[in-house]
Amino acid sequence: MLKGYLALPQHCANCQVYSKIMSDDNSDIQTPPATKIDSMKSAFTSGKSANSGILFQEDEFDIFVNKITMEAYIFHTKPVAQDIDRLEYDPNDHSVTVFKKDGNQMDLGAKLQWLVRPYFIKAREVAIVQTKDGEAIDGFMVPLVIRPKA
Repeated sequence: MLKGYLALPQHCANCQVYSKIMSDDNSDIQTPPATKIDSMKSAFTSGKSANSGILFQEDEFDIFVNKITMEAYIFHTKPVAQDIDRLEYDPNDHSVTVFKKDGNQMDLGAKLQWLVRPYFIKAREVAIVQTKDGEAIDGFMVPLVIRPKA
């Protein structure tokens, strides 16, 4: 007997059910008619609102924290509406969720890097500053909430 193969009793190897299961003949298998099936992912949500998205792409913003004054800044080039209610930092997965005034939630666009984390979590608010050619052209302050660690 070959190693790794299952040995079947002789009476089972001769039966019709076994030969049907082991054959490549699929002529009697009925397949359902082809219909477009939506992804199962659309049936479930993660608790965030259905129209959540990403506020920035990773290359569209930088996070800066002054470790002496504990001031946190998000510098970006893309215009952002000032309808942001607050930012929430999750220490379990190092993500930042953006809560808008209309109740929608968005991901900031990147997880916080380990060098920034200890200082970012000490800030009480974050300045979201739009820049152009290295100069600040618009900005506003947003409260920062730190979720409890699980």
